[in-house]
Amino acid sequence: MSLKHAILGFLSFVPLSGYDLKKAFDKSVSHFWPANQSQIYRTLAELERDGLVEKEVIPREERLDMKIYAISEAGRTELHRWLSTPLPPQDTREPFLIQVYFGGRLADEELIHLLQHEITGVQERLEVYKMVYALAQEQPSRVNDPRAIFMSLLTLEYGLTGQVVLLQWLQRALERIQTGNYTSATILELTGERE
Repeated sequence: MSLKHAILGFLSFVPLSGYDLKKAFDKSVSHFWPANQSQIYRTLAELERDGLVEKEVIPREERLDMKIYAISEAGRTELHRWLSTPLPPQDTREPFLIQVYFGGRLADEELIHLLQHEITGVQERLEVYKMVYALAQEQPSRVNDPRAIFMSLLTLEYGLTGQVVLLQWLQRALERIQTGNYTSATILELTGERE
């Protein structure tokens, strides 16, 4: 996914300033696609140059002029093209899994420490996702499209589900190391299927 398509997506709901775009990212998609203010402004300049957004400058007396960005017809076309095109497989890198893979080089106490640290991080993320999910359901949205709201909540469900599964895996791994059970799990145990 590119930042430009995320920005076009937000602007397809309502025109926003760069500052408001940053707030929109932080309140909705930062759990899987964070963006900083300078990236947003740089990308807005590119989108404007490419004719995908239009900028309205609102003069203000005491402060800098406000710049409001709206998606153009070309931007809507590009967003639709990107949204409807299947993405190629993505490279995923998980540094923690490299630690686990070569963890046989560590003493059990060191592995236990790593796993406990990871469990704490997952539990903290899980609490944040739960809070964001609850807030998203309670607060009125600037988007008056129940289907669009549903789709945005699906991304939070993905985050919540992923963290729950990761937490379960970490806790099982920790228990097996603590008890010295170094036997591999069966496919049936991993998938929850029955014989």
